[in-house]
Amino acid sequence: MQVLPGAGFDREPRIRAVRAKADAFVSEAAPRANFGHARTLRVDASPTVRTYIRFNFDLSSVQVRHVSLLLYSRTRSRAGYQVRIAEGRWKERQINFVNAPRPLPRFVGSGPLRAQSWKAVDVTSLVAGLLSSVNLVLVTTSANDTRFASRETGLHGPRLVVETIPTETTTSTRTVAPPPPPGG
Repeated sequence: MQVLPGAGFDREPRIRAVRAKADAFVSEAAPRANFGHARTLRVDASPTVRTYIRFNFDLSSVQVRHVSLLLYSRTRSRAGYQVRIAEGRWKERQINFVNAPRPLPRFVGSGPLRAQSWKAVDVTSLVAGLLSSVNLVLVTTSANDTRFASRETGLHGPRLVVETIPTETTTSTRTVAPPPPPGG
């Protein structure tokens, strides 16, 4: 096969799905309770329920093309949810409504959700350049309880799908003359 110079077959994007390292929800109705072991994540506007998800992936060391948050929704929702960045650190087995880091104001919306299905939300603009971990907060404006599969469910747990652009590499080729024909 002949390849044109600069065609870039070795420059295909690389896609990696990263499983959540930690996840939990916090509830205004139970301000000191920890839900870091729950098999379900929740968001609700009344009373306030937020979900925290952490991915250990250094986005500053790669050229990011696209990043999506992939969640398995257990319920349907017309309003969906907002993805924000958590302002501080938290621990899965210690986080509660009282000590949870506050969500930063910038967000990306999910749009409507279907029950028992995956939803990918483009979070590239929120997370590009973050160091060593991505701490997300899910909130909603809907007073209807929306539920998602947590990392404790295994295959349906939250994922961060990262599409990167490989770094420029230089390769050299040499041409070898074919052996002379027999008897020639």
